[in-house]
Amino acid sequence: MSRKLRPEPKVTVAAKKPPRWQREKNITRFIWIFITLTIAVIAGLVGYWGYDNYVAAWQQPVVRVNETTLDMNYFVKMLRFYSRNPDVKVDPSALPSQVLTIIENNELVKQGAPGLDIYVTPDEVTDEIESLLLPTTEDGGNTTQPKVDTATLYEQWLDQIQFSDEEYRQLVETVLLRKKLTQYLQEQEVPTDAEQVHLGIIPVADEATASEVSDKLKSGGNFTELAKEYSIVNELQDSGGDAGWVPRGVYPELDDVIFTLEAGNVTEPIKTAKGYYIAQVSGKAESMSIPDNYRGILTIREFQDWIRAQTEASIIETYLDQSEIAWAVDQIS
Repeated sequence: MSRKLRPEPKVTVAAKKPPRWQREKNITRFIWIFITLTIAVIAGLVGYWGYDNYVAAWQQPVVRVNETTLDMNYFVKMLRFYSRNPDVKVDPSALPSQVLTIIENNELVKQGAPGLDIYVTPDEVTDEIESLLLPTTEDGGNTTQPKVDTATLYEQWLDQIQFSDEEYRQLVETVLLRKKLTQYLQEQEVPTDAEQVHLGIIPVADEATASEVSDKLKSGGNFTELAKEYSIVNELQDSGGDAGWVPRGVYPELDDVIFTLEAGNVTEPIKTAKGYYIAQVSGKAESMSIPDNYRGILTIREFQDWIRAQTEASIIETYLDQSEIAWAVDQIS
C-alpha cells in the first residue's frame, strides 16, 4: 500500500522594514524634491510674468512702415519726448494718436528723402544739437556765453527725455531731413508768382449764423463790421475779414468759388469741414508775387501732399489696441 506524501508547508518570509533612520532620510529627500519642484514652478511663472510684462511688452511691435518695424520701447520714448518738450505743441488728450502719426511720417521721410538726394551729415546733427542746447536771447538768437558746458547740458537733456545719444541723434537727423525736404518742396513745387484774389472772409461756426450774416450783407450791412462782430477766427476778426491777396491753395475749400467770382461780389454761405464761410472778392490779378506767409502755407500743403502720396505707396500697419495704448501712456507718468 502506497503512502501519500504530504506537501511541505509554504514558508512566508515577512518583508524586512528599512530601519527608521533610512525611512526618515527617504521622507526628507521627498520633501526636498517637492520643495525644489515647487520653487522651480513658481520661478518659471514669475519669470514668464516678468518677461511678459517687462521684456515682451517693450519689444512688442507698434507700427510697421514698409520694411521697418518700430516697437513699444520706441513708442514710449516718443510719447515721453513730445509730452515733456515745451517747444512742441501736442494735444494731451490725443497724444498717442498724434505721436503715432509723427512716427509714421518720420519714417516715410527717412525712407523717401534719399530718393530726392536729400541727406543729413553727422556734423549737421551735431551742430543742430549744440544750437538747441545753447541759451537763447530774447529775440531768439543764440547767446555767445563762453563758459556754457554743452556736454553737461546735453547729458542732462538726455536724462530728462530718457534717450540714448544714438537715439536722440537719429531723431534730430529726421527733424533736419524734414526741414530739408520742406525746403526742397518749396523750391520745386511752390511758385513765387500766381493768380490771386483780394479776399475778405467771415468764418462762422454754424449754418444759422451764416444765414444771418448773409441776410445782413444783402440788406446793406458792412462786410468789415460784420466780420469784426461774427468771425470765429481772431486774426480775421481783428482785420475785419481782410485776408489780403490770396493765391490758389491757401483756402482750397473756397478756390472753386472765389476764383470764379467777379470782383466786388460776395458769396452765399459756403459749407466746409471747418464750418461756414462767407467770402468777398474785392480785386483780382492774373499774376503777382505771393506773400511769404502764404508761400509758407502752400509749402505745408505740398509737404502734406507728399506724405499722402508716400502713405498710399507704402505698407503701413499698426498693432496697438486701447489697453496697450493705455499701458504705454502709464509708462511716461
